[in-house]
Amino acid sequence: MNRTNRLAAIVMALQHGHETAHSLGEKFEVSRLTILRDIQSLSEMNVPIIAISGPGGGFSLMEGYVLPPLQLDPVEAATLLFALEGLSRYADTPFHEKRWTLMNKVKAIIPDDIMSRIDPMLKQLHHHIPDRNYILPHLDALLACIPEHGWLSVLYRSASRQRWLHICPTRVYASSGFWYCEAYSLEHVEQRLFRVDRIIEVKAIEPQDAQMLNEQAEQQQSMPIPPEQPPILVKVQLSYRGMIEAEQDEHIGEKMIEIAPDIWELSFFCPPGEWDWAVRFFYRLGREAEVIEPLQLRSEIRQHAEEVSRRYLASTKS
Repeated sequence: MNRTNRLAAIVMALQHGHETAHSLGEKFEVSRLTILRDIQSLSEMNVPIIAISGPGGGFSLMEGYVLPPLQLDPVEAATLLFALEGLSRYADTPFHEKRWTLMNKVKAIIPDDIMSRIDPMLKQLHHHIPDRNYILPHLDALLACIPEHGWLSVLYRSASRQRWLHICPTRVYASSGFWYCEAYSLEHVEQRLFRVDRIIEVKAIEPQDAQMLNEQAEQQQSMPIPPEQPPILVKVQLSYRGMIEAEQDEHIGEKMIEIAPDIWELSFFCPPGEWDWAVRFFYRLGREAEVIEPLQLRSEIRQHAEEVSRRYLASTKS
């Protein structure tokens, strides 16, 4: 980002609220000193920036000041359209109708000469999002709860059963074509991850009942936590295909190194609570992965393979 664009971006960031030199530096990937120089330049250009000193200080704009609308450059326009295109590939979203109207409005305000320059670029860019078939009738209710730290009673269908749960949603995000909600679950006594399309029914919680649930949650969280078992070191050798599969996992995807042509080594510490995931994950990779250690993980993967082998042998004999 050149300096002119960065100065405009700083003003736009300050329009949204208070910022520090450190937070602005992180956003625009420059030093704190560079930001301070930019703030000085903006002040000399009569941009009404207010500097607040001391703890909690930083910068803000004088109330009522608004930066005039700026025209998007070709890369900015392509970035916006590419982001919207990715959102449109989800089967359902919190902005189901608006995503289409916004796409059309953005295209309408982009000059034809810029659109003709970015259109070939957009045709070469694609979001890899699996096709899913679901609707999210309760997503808005989850989102509405988050700012107020509210509670909901939800009928949730897990892999093994369905039951009513009391949850306090804290975050909603999209991944691999699905929407997920992080929430504190009173029944699980911990923070849990729920797939939004598996929420069958939602009931609102009255304010007085929500206060009672908050007190219960605080009591649960204040209870002594039993000491956790130490994480277990896992080492795995992967083929190229195995590496492609593993790198898509957000927890282990960056922990691989190439040790020989088309051979990668993965080394990470597996929390005890994720042990079953490790068994299933590396079993699923089949011949594309070989667990080197620990021996217990090798043993459990072998047991899975033997059980599957017996099943197929039995079906062949019958």
